[in-house]
Amino acid sequence: MKKILSLFTLSFLIHNAFSQSVSVAYVNVYTHTNAVEPVVNGRDDLGNIGTTFLYSYEHYFKNKKYSVHLSFMKFEGCSYIYFEEGGVIGGGGDLLAIGFCAGAGIKRFDLGASYLLTKKNKKFYFKPSAAAGLQFSHKTGIEFWGTGLPINGPNYFETEPMSATSMNTTQIAPSIGFKTGFVFWKRLDVSLTIQGVYAFKPYQKMYLKYQYKGTDQPMAEYESTGTGLFVSLGVGYRFAKLIEY
Repeated sequence: MKKILSLFTLSFLIHNAFSQSVSVAYVNVYTHTNAVEPVVNGRDDLGNIGTTFLYSYEHYFKNKKYSVHLSFMKFEGCSYIYFEEGGVIGGGGDLLAIGFCAGAGIKRFDLGASYLLTKKNKKFYFKPSAAAGLQFSHKTGIEFWGTGLPINGPNYFETEPMSATSMNTTQIAPSIGFKTGFVFWKRLDVSLTIQGVYAFKPYQKMYLKYQYKGTDQPMAEYESTGTGLFVSLGVGYRFAKLIEY
């Protein structure tokens, strides 16, 4: 009986070892800065805070169109303030002055599932996905003003230097998205992935005391949670021809 169980276990492990794909992707990270107390005529928006790498493991089920995946990425937290167009000297038009970066380090672990919408015997594939992400932020002790320029007119004038605080947080941040690409030689997977993430807890807050056209205004407050859009270009390798696109 023990031999039968051992053989069954070994067979199961071998089967599962060859039911996988590993990949690495180059990611453009766009995060949303929420305006809790916006500057006059300001707005909140998505900003490209940089690039990073995403490492993924995907497990396929033979003769099925669904799969499960696990991924990991990390990036630096940044916050933005968008002023009205032409309101800040050297601000790049309606581009806000990039606020504080590197005050928070972010790590994400995602566990999700995908479903193949295209035929299994095609090289091209398209599959939507959903995931639950475990997101950690930690204070790095490094905070700096991104552009090094004061807010000095023509419409906005800082009355105190801009400041920011970062927090240690742990949260579940769900996401939805899709992955598309081509499989060459039934092994090499070249892909594009777009993932939209919604997070709840702020990991960084940013403050500005200022005047607008010479009149004192309430202190502006912005916060970043990790809500955003991740756009990835990746390459992966499949260890078995389990799904023949």
